[in-house]
Amino acid sequence: MDAGLDDLHRAVTLIDGLAELDDPAGFADCVLPGLAALIGADLVTYDEIGPIPQQIRYADHPHGALGTAPRARFVAHVDEHPLVNHYRATGDRRALRISDLLPRRQFHRLALYDEFFRHVPTEHQLAITVATPGARVVGIALDRARGEFTDGDRDLLGLLRAPLAAGLVRARARRDARLALDGAGSTRRALLTDREIEVLHLVALGGTNIAIARALGCSPRTVAKHLEHIYGKLGVHNRAAAVARPPRARGI
Repeated sequence: MDAGLDDLHRAVTLIDGLAELDDPAGFADCVLPGLAALIGADLVTYDEIGPIPQQIRYADHPHGALGTAPRARFVAHVDEHPLVNHYRATGDRRALRISDLLPRRQFHRLALYDEFFRHVPTEHQLAITVATPGARVVGIALDRARGEFTDGDRDLLGLLRAPLAAGLVRARARRDARLALDGAGSTRRALLTDREIEVLHLVALGGTNIAIARALGCSPRTVAKHLEHIYGKLGVHNRAAAVARPPRARGI
């Protein structure tokens, strides 16, 4: 891969934009425009594809480019999608083009192409997964009407896959932590001191012990001691569990 300095700058800016994302609902708006500009695509989509039609959701850039009618066509023929089938069957995390799996002539023979892709239009597609939970595929697809994605495009998207996936996981954890903190209300406050709640909030935002210590003006050892007390009160054993579940009363 031969990426210029401008491409590297855009890639760093794209990933840096995820640093403060605290809700996965904003992931597509943060990422899709940047990928379209960085790699070059007529259409970029964030897709959540479950094993049943009701579990298929997407966001597109430019917003509204897919309209509403094509969704039913996509749902009807998604089981023919070579990339979806490959990711679902293998859990492969590489960036791949449709042409890496299927010759263009065979792609054109698919009902998925005839009923959906040629109307978008999509002649070339490059995609990555950012999660493969069970039979679900959560990914990002870049589409072009003309001009196949190059090996360099594929390699660049492949390098971005891990930090994009990490940003999505972090945003989900922050949202869940915020909901747990908000929903637990007086129960959580009865269990934790104000300082412990403050520490837990910073943990939910992804802070390390050192970063939290700097923010609170104390030592990392003091932060570790606060976390030890928090774990004991919440009945958990690590940071992820502490921010992912509301506290329970002792003995329950």
